[in-house]
Amino acid sequence: MTNDLDKSVQVVGDPWKRSSYYATAEEWTHVFWAEHTRFRKLFNKLDHTSLLELACGHGRHAERAAPLSRRLVLMDIHEDNLEACRTRLRNYVHIEYIRNNGYDFRPLADHSLTGIFCYDAMVHFSPDIVESYLRDSARVLIPGGMALFHHSNYPAPLDRHYGQNPHSRNHMTQRLFTTYAEAAGLMVVESVVVPWGKEENLDCITLVAAV
Repeated sequence: MTNDLDKSVQVVGDPWKRSSYYATAEEWTHVFWAEHTRFRKLFNKLDHTSLLELACGHGRHAERAAPLSRRLVLMDIHEDNLEACRTRLRNYVHIEYIRNNGYDFRPLADHSLTGIFCYDAMVHFSPDIVESYLRDSARVLIPGGMALFHHSNYPAPLDRHYGQNPHSRNHMTQRLFTTYAEAAGLMVVESVVVPWGKEENLDCITLVAAV
């Protein structure tokens, strides 16, 4: 299973090495952080005491989350991304930087996080990667801790690269995500289908809790 996941991580992750996307994405950071947005309202429900951002990229979201957290862990599969974050967020002493394998939260200890969030990244993850992260979320979250995931709601054909889909969305649906979360032992607190760009119902934001 690990070998299959490693292959999935390579397919999903390789297009984002030194990508120009990170600079472009700065332009719509407000979509996630403006006070009136669904993203921000759900983020505010997280316990920010020991918070992790998955797939942190160049730190555009971490820059917003850092002042709100007591401990912030930034996790990414690309060392270049972590280095960009170290430079950008160098004035924050409570941030930790971890390069992971792309499908779980190792080496973090069991029940070591109060909250997790992932914006504008899991939408590209293949179903097996999403399922693996949900299983490990149940391990690393404290009881009652919650994770907020922005994921695809696009039932893409499985026989083509995700880059061919609208906004490079991978195969995932709200229903399948809920199935994976519940199988992992997580409780779905709230799940909202949202548009992206001009595509209606393309994405979903789901808040899950460890029990």
